Amino acid sequence: MKLLEYKGKELLASFGIKIPPSILVNNKNYVNLSYHKDKYREFLLEHKQVMIKGQVLGTNRKEKGLIAEANDFEKSLVIIDEMYKRVFNNVPVSSLLIEKKLEVVEEYFLAIRYDASAKGPVILLSKTGGSGIEMKSKKLPPATQAVSITTGLASFLSRELVKRAGFSGTELAQVSAFVRSAYNCFIESDCRTLEINPIIKTSSGQLVAGDAKIEIDSNAAARQEFLGDATEHEEISFLNEREIEARRIDQSDYRGVAGKTFVDLEGDIAVLASGGGASLVCMDALLEAGGTPANYTEYSGNPSREKVAKLTKLTLLKPNLHGCLVIGGTANFTDIYETLCGFIDGVKSLPVLPKYPIVVRRAGPRDVEAFDMLRSVGKEIGLNLTLYDETTPMTTAVQQIVQNAAKFRSSA
Repeated sequence: MKLLEYKGKELLASFGIKIPPSILVNNKNYVNLSYHKDKYREFLLEHKQVMIKGQVLGTNRKEKGLIAEANDFEKSLVIIDEMYKRVFNNVPVSSLLIEKKLEVVEEYFLAIRYDASAKGPVILLSKTGGSGIEMKSKKLPPATQAVSITTGLASFLSRELVKRAGFSGTELAQVSAFVRSAYNCFIESDCRTLEINPIIKTSSGQLVAGDAKIEIDSNAAARQEFLGDATEHEEISFLNEREIEARRIDQSDYRGVAGKTFVDLEGDIAVLASGGGASLVCMDALLEAGGTPANYTEYSGNPSREKVAKLTKLTLLKPNLHGCLVIGGTANFTDIYETLCGFIDGVKSLPVLPKYPIVVRRAGPRDVEAFDMLRSVGKEIGLNLTLYDETTPMTTAVQQIVQNAAKFRSSA
């Protein structure tokens, strides 16, 4: 689960990393209650200049009008009201982090991520940070350090990393201590990624976290007491209602995955894909063939029939669909019969059975039994089914659904 900036900074602060003085307001406690306006007025008078930052999970917030600075109370109220009118990922902005604007001398970049090839955390550190880091890192790649998950980040490793990043003198010990604090936060908080961009060096020489992008392992979230209601903040800020409902399918049910990855899109072809790499390839192929996906989701790890049924119903309840693609490579452990029974259960639970074409390309354990079931049920309830097994390339199935959906669309 991804944390909003304010929650990530609270976490960093608990590990000794300095963050700017701030207050958090939302459109429930701010708009109608004068107490919060007075509290904000006092904050602005104390700190003179503030940064007003919409709390959403996304990049380029400033370009999207979700980061602004202010030094006048009345004008800042206008900025705040305007931010509350903005929408991000089809969801209104509901909370703002208001921080003291720091006097920036230099900006650095730090990220810690798990790396499969390194079989553990990898730290990236650069003396160049701030906006446009993607382009900056191409010109000046960050120094990197893989860390053994068993031995941890020794002091000499952090110092070597900091040296390679170009720091020296008194900064060496200061930045090294900052990196170790961030690493401790990463490990003890069950992080998947931890990024601070920028690390701000102030005029007083302090290092302060200017931003925080932190993702916690969802499977470990229950043991992280600091999260509190962060899940609700995350969902409200980042996901629309359909995406929220998809995630709930996987909550407290670890029988495979069905719904944890679900992105609502603007197209008219529903997609139920299996296998991470294969599903992405299929999405690329669908776009290249001229199709427009209505969503991106995947189910994998041998999910239960019940979970696939819920995901299917949620996916196919979207209005104005003109086709459905059920696709995946050859499974090793997923029970194709059970999962496709789940698909049919989901279809049958719809208020109106779909008339649009459905293309299925699946292979794996009990696939022959599954296809016999699909033919029988499809004929019984009048589904427009096209079935492909492992002898047909996935790209052919993609092309077929694009063609069939186009015919259905033109005749509708």
